[in-house]
This record gives sequence, structure tokens and C-alpha cells, in this order.
Amino acid sequence: MKIAVLGDRDTALGFKLAGVHEVYAFDDTPLDIERLKNKLEELIEKGDVGIILITERLAQRIELPDVTIPIILQVPDKSGSRFGEEALREIVRRAIGVELKR
Repeated sequence: MKIAVLGDRDTALGFKLAGVHEVYAFDDTPLDIERLKNKLEELIEKGDVGIILITERLAQRIELPDVTIPIILQVPDKSGSRFGEEALREIVRRAIGVELKR
């Protein structure tokens, strides 16, 4: 199964440099938001993508589908998390059972 990333240009570049092959960059324009929706649907239908990472700011602009596979996770972009540090710590604790310390 593949990992795909949907994000702004800076986030996309970072994931490309990290070795992720399916990376798609979008701006915050109405046309790009429509492209984002189409790409998300395409990735879900492909069947070979197991995880989709999408930046929080783009995710709040669209309605994320309620699917089991692929797993769709929201990640912070260069501006930081809209959830806040404590909320992210709690998400990590519940997901992997480890509490992050400063």
C-alpha cells in the first residue's frame, strides 16, 4: 500500500524530499480546492493507497469522506497545528500508547 500526501507547496516539497512518491500540491484558490476534491476521490478509488496525509488547512476547506481504507490523517503545515500542541499530544498518546514529553 502507498502513502499519498495532499498539501500546500512547502509541505508537498518536504514530503517529496523525505521520499514520498505520491505528493500533490494545492493552493488555497477555488480552482485548486476543486482539484483537491477530485484528487482525493481518485486516490480513494485507486485502491493501492493505504494512507492519505492532508494538511489541516486544506482539510478544513473540504468535507473529508468517511472511509475505512485508505486512512485519512490530517497533519500540520508550516503554520503549525490548528488543534494545538496538547491536542496533538493526546492524539499520539491514544494512537500509539506513548505520551510525548517536551
